[in-house]
Amino acid sequence: MKTNKFYPIVAIIIALFSTSVTVKAQTAAVPAPYGEVYFMKTLPNMNESFLIDMKTRKKISNARVANKNLSSWQLFRSVYGSSMDYNYLMLLVYPSGKEIRANYSDAAMKDMSVQEISSFYSSIDNTRTIVANDLLTYKMGVGSKMLPGEYVQINSVNVKTGSGAAYIKLLESYKPVIEECIKAGKLKGFNVWGRTYKTNVNGEIDYFVTFSFSTLDQALSWASGKTSATDEYKKVFPKDDIANFTIKLNELRDLVSSGLFELVDITD
Repeated sequence: MKTNKFYPIVAIIIALFSTSVTVKAQTAAVPAPYGEVYFMKTLPNMNESFLIDMKTRKKISNARVANKNLSSWQLFRSVYGSSMDYNYLMLLVYPSGKEIRANYSDAAMKDMSVQEISSFYSSIDNTRTIVANDLLTYKMGVGSKMLPGEYVQINSVNVKTGSGAAYIKLLESYKPVIEECIKAGKLKGFNVWGRTYKTNVNGEIDYFVTFSFSTLDQALSWASGKTSATDEYKKVFPKDDIANFTIKLNELRDLVSSGLFELVDITD
């Protein structure tokens, strides 16, 4: 898939740090949560119909959450920097691997009318195309649940050969800095997702790392460098400098692309 790099954010990322595709923050557990992400492109003049269909998708997903077959369903709209091949992302978060292919249809739709179900399935394929989809494994994160109207910076990362363990260890060391940034009101959350298997769909990507923000102003302030993690890094590591962290980071990974997305809707 072609990707257009979000250059303003990328410049700051290289200077400060980053990687992303967000989701709501969760506590890492055993077994690890999985994320199924769909890259979707609405068909011409079908955006309004697509969003109506997504309201039905949310209703089905709410039932799946109630049945414990799903942890969360989230719909994101591309704002800046993502591929022209898609304009929406749909993320389904599962408690573990066993729920991914669970037979949920009857239970999830038991409160829906035949007409509502029929209308949804006859409409959905006429409003959008699925460009690609990926299976992700949750690695780590911190922060609070995102709300509709909030924003996430999604960075795709390709780790250099043999550097996977060192990369994750370095991100783990950065979590206390992110926690201080959240306390300071500079961002809302941070999450790391690893690609469960490499498909080379959407490029050579090993990880999606996400930074979430309460407002667009907050997101753009972070992207422009008006706010940064420099002070918080010095607070956590008084004898070190964030520039050294950036050097170590660049030795371990390549930043493939970066984009900004708005959360359109999420399960209740």
